[in-house]
Amino acid sequence: MKRLIALVLVLVMAFSLAACGSASSNQPAASGGEGTDENLPVLKVAVMPFLNTLPIVYMIDNGLDVANGFKIETVYFANGTAMNEALAADQWEVGTLSAAAVNSLAIYGAYCIADIGHSEGGLYTLVSADSPIAAVQGANPSYPDVYGDADSVRGAVIATQTGTISHLNVNKWLEVLGLTPDDVELVSMDFPSAYQALKTGNCSVAALNPPTSYTAESEGYVVTSSLTSLGVPQYDSIIVSNKAFSERRDVLVNYVKAFFQACDALQADPDMAAQMLYDWYTENGSETTLEACATEVETRPFVTSEEAKTVTIGESVEVTGEFWVSQGLLEESKYPEIATHVDDTIVKEALGF
Repeated sequence: MKRLIALVLVLVMAFSLAACGSASSNQPAASGGEGTDENLPVLKVAVMPFLNTLPIVYMIDNGLDVANGFKIETVYFANGTAMNEALAADQWEVGTLSAAAVNSLAIYGAYCIADIGHSEGGLYTLVSADSPIAAVQGANPSYPDVYGDADSVRGAVIATQTGTISHLNVNKWLEVLGLTPDDVELVSMDFPSAYQALKTGNCSVAALNPPTSYTAESEGYVVTSSLTSLGVPQYDSIIVSNKAFSERRDVLVNYVKAFFQACDALQADPDMAAQMLYDWYTENGSETTLEACATEVETRPFVTSEEAKTVTIGESVEVTGEFWVSQGLLEESKYPEIATHVDDTIVKEALGF
């Protein structure tokens, strides 16, 4: 009987120790004593079906949010315009934007806190190979790789998603050719629809974003301009709502730290990044190929944690904002708001520089 009681006590102690070990294993690696995952602060993070969301996907898949003491709750948007429309309604706290960040800062009072990716790659205007536009190259000698001239482009129907960085590409292209947006017909539609319009002859030019732009190029359409050929540097930036910036600094520092951990990992393994991007596009209904994704990863690299220490945050957004003012896309009175809504202290704290 004594042996039976002793055995029972041993078993109870063993189960108790196992339970303690199991509870301990559920703790986040760097939670700072926050407790279980359920007790961690939650960030509402905007995601889009583009490359600039890949670090967020990586963070979630690899538990970098939990490891850095917070949890990500994703909110899906089709594009930057939709993100801005939701910003006023406080539907998200942090996201990643490029050209659309101009309105986030100037109109909605959000903040740019880090530049995280080179977004100029793959931003193309394209035409069919037999288009008159494709027959003229270097009309402006300062831009030898740009196709078209004032005569061939004037009156063109150009399809793109307005309010995006592709819209910026269109406007800069027109400027280089001595034209204004009033000289063409700009039709707003999502990128896959714009490409279909080009293929069916319902537009003469499509201004596209990856992966659609790479697909169009691979199928023989001529790249008439790109942000690269136009000499327009661009970054994807981490944008945070005014409320989150004011009230959630500690969580944002951890978010930026995790984000650059993801960027470093993706840059270190381009094959993994290309496969992840292909899966992300496929999951969100974009037709692409693994080869196109590899090209995008190569031509639109993420900013690493070391490179981030050399980047002047917000400069890209200010350049874009200035151009938008010149094109009547942003009220001049709103332009100064951009500079006042750029902050580099969070990324400096997160990366220690």
